[in-house]
Amino acid sequence: MALIVDKTRDHVISTAERENESAEAAVDFETAVSATGYGLFNVLLLMAAIPAGWTTVFDTSTTAFIMPSAECELDLSLFRKGLLAASTYAADHIGRKYLLLFGLMSDTLCNVFGSAAQSYYVYLSFKFTSGIIVGGPFAILMTYIAEFHGERHRSRVLMWTGSLFALGNVAVPALSSAVLPRAWSFSLFNNSLIFDAWRIFLLICALPPFLGFVAMWSFPESPKFLMTKGRSEEALKVFRRMYSMNTGKPEDDYPVKILRVENVAKLQTPLEPANRSSRDGSRRSFYRMKFLFPTPYIFPLFTINVIIFASMTGMHVMKSWLPQLIVILNNFDPKESDDSPIVPTICEKLNVQAIEAFGAQAALALGNTTETCIPMIVSTTVYTNATIIAASAVTGSFLVGAIVNKVGKKSILLVSLVSGGSCYLGLSFSPSTTIFLVLCSAIIALTGISTNAITSMIIEVVPTSLRATAVSVTLMTGRFGALTGNLLFPILLSVSCDAPFYYIGGFLTLCFVLAIFLSKYSGKLP
Repeated sequence: MALIVDKTRDHVISTAERENESAEAAVDFETAVSATGYGLFNVLLLMAAIPAGWTTVFDTSTTAFIMPSAECELDLSLFRKGLLAASTYAADHIGRKYLLLFGLMSDTLCNVFGSAAQSYYVYLSFKFTSGIIVGGPFAILMTYIAEFHGERHRSRVLMWTGSLFALGNVAVPALSSAVLPRAWSFSLFNNSLIFDAWRIFLLICALPPFLGFVAMWSFPESPKFLMTKGRSEEALKVFRRMYSMNTGKPEDDYPVKILRVENVAKLQTPLEPANRSSRDGSRRSFYRMKFLFPTPYIFPLFTINVIIFASMTGMHVMKSWLPQLIVILNNFDPKESDDSPIVPTICEKLNVQAIEAFGAQAALALGNTTETCIPMIVSTTVYTNATIIAASAVTGSFLVGAIVNKVGKKSILLVSLVSGGSCYLGLSFSPSTTIFLVLCSAIIALTGISTNAITSMIIEVVPTSLRATAVSVTLMTGRFGALTGNLLFPILLSVSCDAPFYYIGGFLTLCFVLAIFLSKYSGKLP
C-alpha cells in the first residue's frame, strides 16, 4: 500500500513539475515577436503597406486636382467644390486585417464608379462613401504593421512607414501633371459614357487601394490580435512563418513553443464595464470617454482639440483648394490684363465677381451665346507648382523630424502655429503670385508639423489607460475641422477674399496663445 501511495505521489509531483515547466516555457507577445527577428517578411510587409497607406492621401487629394477640369461637366460652383473637398473627411473606422481588406476593396469600387459619374450628386455620393471608408485603412494599417515588430524595431519602422506614406502627397500632383493636361479619351457603350483625362485620372487613382488589397491579402492576421482573442496556436503559426522568412531557417527551428495567453481583462480600464458584447460597443466608448473630461484633464484636452481643429483646418483647406487657386491666379495673370497698367493684387485676382465675369467674357470672345460655362485654362504649370509645393512641404516635415529631439515638441508646436498663422494672414498682402505660392507651401508644411506635434503631446497629458480614447477623440475633432473648413472657405471667399485667410490665420494665432499655457501641463498630470 505504501508503495502505491509513493508512486501516486511521485506521479502528482512529476505532473506538477511538467505544468510548471510549461508555464515557464510560455512567452509573452514581445518575446515571441522579437524572436522572429527582422528581415524579408518585415520588408515585404512595408512594401505592401505603401499602396494601402497612399489610399487615404489619394482619396483626400484627387478632388482638388480634377475640380478645374470638371467644373463645367459637373456644374461645380464654389460651394459645390467646397462640399466635394469636405466629403472625404466625413467619418472614421477602426479594425484589423479583414476590415482593412474590406475598406480597401470598397474604396476601389467607389473610385471606379465615381470616375463614371455623370452628375455632381452621384459623384458627391461616391466621394462621401469613400470618405466614410477611407479613414479605416489608415488607422488599421498603422496598428497592423506595429504588431508584426518587436520593441527594438517598432519605432523605427513606424517612422519609415509614415515617411513613405507622406510621399503620397507628392505622388498625387505628379500623377495629375502626367495625366490631366493630356487630350486622352475613350468611350464605352456606344459613346454614352466618355472618359476624358480627368476621369482617366480618377480611374488611375483607384489603383492604390486595389494594389493594397492584393498585396495585403497574402499577409496573415496580426499575431497580437490573435493572442488577445485566445487563438495562440494560430498566432504561433504566424510567428513561425515570420521566423522562417526572416532567417531562412525551417519553421520548426523557431525557439518559442508555447505562447502565454494574453489577459484580455488587462486591456480594459479599471472603470470600464466587463461586458464585451458588440451591442454595447458604443456604450463602452462613451463610458471611457467621460473619464477624459473631469479635472485635471479638461483644460489640456480642450486646448489640444482646439489646436488640432485649427491645424487640420489650415492644412487640409490649403491642400484642397491650392490647385483651384493656382488656376484662378494663372487666368488673371497681369500679362493678360489690358484694362489697367496697375498690377492687380492677389485679392483682386481671387474676386468672386471677377471669376464669374470671366466665364461670360470668355463666351463672348468665342462668339458663344449658348454655353453658360466656359472652363478656365488649366496650364501644366498648375500641376508642376503643386508638385513642387508638396515636395517642399514633405521635405520640411522630414527636416523637423530630424531635429525634434534636440529642439523639443513644445518649441516646434509654438513656432509652427505662430508661423502658420502669420503666413495665412500674409496671403492677402502677397505682392506676386510667386510669393503667394511660397506662403502656401509654408502653410502646408507648418500646419502638418503642428498637427503631428500636438498629437504626440497627448501622451504627456493623458494617462496610459485613457490615451487610446483621447487620440480617437482628437483625430475625430481634426477631421471635423477639415470638413467645416472646406465648407466655410468658399462661403467666406464669396464674402471677401481676405475673410478665409484672416479666419484661419487668426485661429492659428489664437492657438499659439493657448499652446503657451498648455506647455505648463506637460508631464505634470497623473
